[in-house]
Amino acid sequence: MVVPLDTIKTFATGNPLLQQRFAASRLQAAWDILAEASPSAQRVAWRNKIFDNLTADLDREYRWFLSHSSVQTAGDAITDAALVAATKSFIDAWAALS
Repeated sequence: MVVPLDTIKTFATGNPLLQQRFAASRLQAAWDILAEASPSAQRVAWRNKIFDNLTADLDREYRWFLSHSSVQTAGDAITDAALVAATKSFIDAWAALS
């Protein structure tokens, strides 16, 4: 699916509600990592980054998150569950960069 460029621009620069929901999904993902039996050191570091500063790397990770097929398909109508699942699908990659 090819998303129109004006839609991508709106998501990236003009949709604060979607970005706020994304920030909340990162916190949910960090809580979920807290509950893992033995998360990797990278996942712990990413989790701690979120706990220390909810906005750390927010813009970079949000723009990456926008590439997820669920986000591209549903846009700002994405359900909370799908939004969290999309966020969690990227955590290992983000953790490797943290």
